[in-house]
Amino acid sequence: MYDEMLMGPQPLFHLLGMPVYPFALMLTLGVAAALGMALVRARRMRLAQGAVLLFAVLGIPLSVVLGRLVFCLCRIVDVMDYGVDYILRIDYGGFSVIGVTLGLALAAYLTHRIEKVGFVSLCDCVLPGLLMVLAMARFAEGSTTNGTGPEVTVAALQFFPVARMGMYGEYTYAVHMGEGLTALIASVYTQTLGMGVRGEYHAKTGYAAGMGVAIVAAAQIVWESARRDEVLMFDFIRYAMLFSALMLLPVLVPSLIRCGWSIKKRIGAVAVFAVLIVVCIMMEFFIDGKLIQNIPIWACYLADALCACGMCMVCTRALRSAVKA
Repeated sequence: MYDEMLMGPQPLFHLLGMPVYPFALMLTLGVAAALGMALVRARRMRLAQGAVLLFAVLGIPLSVVLGRLVFCLCRIVDVMDYGVDYILRIDYGGFSVIGVTLGLALAAYLTHRIEKVGFVSLCDCVLPGLLMVLAMARFAEGSTTNGTGPEVTVAALQFFPVARMGMYGEYTYAVHMGEGLTALIASVYTQTLGMGVRGEYHAKTGYAAGMGVAIVAAAQIVWESARRDEVLMFDFIRYAMLFSALMLLPVLVPSLIRCGWSIKKRIGAVAVFAVLIVVCIMMEFFIDGKLIQNIPIWACYLADALCACGMCMVCTRALRSAVKA
């Protein structure tokens, strides 16, 4: 087993002389499922299916290019060691969720301008499928690569998919499996939002997209916190954690502007959100042992998870009020 791990992933089969690896196969299946889901929603939403197809044509290359560029920017030392050609070697793997998200957002904006469709409506249509792609990618990454967290010291948790055996026989937390499960649940949930049994669509604009972003971004903060491998970190926090927190703002801010809450309640929501962010940051310091070293790590992770759930609840409650207003 260890020899196979050292050699890297083995292809499942060969197609036209080219090796097909598990990650590529699952990612391809995810993209195909996403396109089908988006076309179904487009028909129900009475959105031009040509816009969905254009988004796919633009989104795939833009997400690949920006995903790779951001990844290489965060791994600039590797680029310096291997040369600029390393950026073009996408067969080496390595894509940033941040870059992929920016590429998809740019594709949505270009589709909105070209096809003259509502930007938020387009996001409502394609986001459930995009979450399916994320789920499939994370499942593939979690099942075909080494763990992305610390050694699991509790014997009862040393099993797949909670944990997996690493290259040297250690059991590591399968963080990507948790991220994949969260994305899968959010994908199925948002795909069903507003979908009537008779083919009608009755959800308010922005509701499906906002709910999907809020759920996945909040969960991503917790899962990324569990990754203690010091990859793409600066001091105490990951870039992906900061980016996930920022992704909650496009849900929270417009919702607070449009909702029917009083000024006092809106200020209270912002204050609660800010406090939860601060507590999450404090928990990261505690986990890294930079402040108080005697706090049980499980208590820090529990507080982190509760704060993330709280941020998600603030965003989704404001969103519900905004779509009802």
